[in-house]
Amino acid sequence: MVELQDNYRSIHWNPELLASRDTGFASADFSEQAEHQAYHQLQTENLSAKLYERSRIKALAEEREAVQKKTFTKWLNLHVARFDFYVQDLYLELRDGKVLLKLLESLTGDRLPRPTRGRMRIHCLENVDKSLCYLTEQCVHLENLGAHDIVDGNARLTLGLIWTIILRFQIQSVLEDVQEQPEDECRSVTLTTLAEFVAPSQSDSRQAKDALLLWCQMKTAGYANVNVRNFTNSWQDGLAFNAIIHRH
Repeated sequence: MVELQDNYRSIHWNPELLASRDTGFASADFSEQAEHQAYHQLQTENLSAKLYERSRIKALAEEREAVQKKTFTKWLNLHVARFDFYVQDLYLELRDGKVLLKLLESLTGDRLPRPTRGRMRIHCLENVDKSLCYLTEQCVHLENLGAHDIVDGNARLTLGLIWTIILRFQIQSVLEDVQEQPEDECRSVTLTTLAEFVAPSQSDSRQAKDALLLWCQMKTAGYANVNVRNFTNSWQDGLAFNAIIHRH
């Protein structure tokens, strides 16, 4: 009986002890909750940063595509104007293949097959395919591009096709123009530069950029305070633009 009473005393109600335990539990719960909130806030901030970055990249890509479309449209109209063609929407008006055929005729001077009459999809596919076949015969590499891509108005591939045509045919005229320049106008261009420019190991895009840069150097040679070294800060003062306009 005495032993049972001792055991009962050892387990009797102790409010102070329970209160201290409850405080400890509450403190632990609060700490865990604060840590969870901080983690959640960090995740939210990271997500917001990623969404902003993605939206910014998308906006820049759309802006770049719009600039390319506008530039390529102006370039194309320069070459098809003599056929009484005028393109306003590049993606829409290349679908029937007729403008594309006239563009290649204007650039090359060759006589391409007559376009198929009709406005059905099959007629458009035939006309675009005629242009693509001609490009293939001219050893123009068309990777992952079919007539249906142009007929369907695929923006990326349509821009890619026009850029490929520019690389293939415009660069030849630039090379010929460079080679025909008098020796005194070529004094700012070294033989090493020209040799590197025509090196067959260069990619088409790099070769086209170098050709255009070399052409600009040729045209602006001899003008005071004009030194074209790149396509960025060499044009900021406007003197290079004025020199090219004056030359032509």
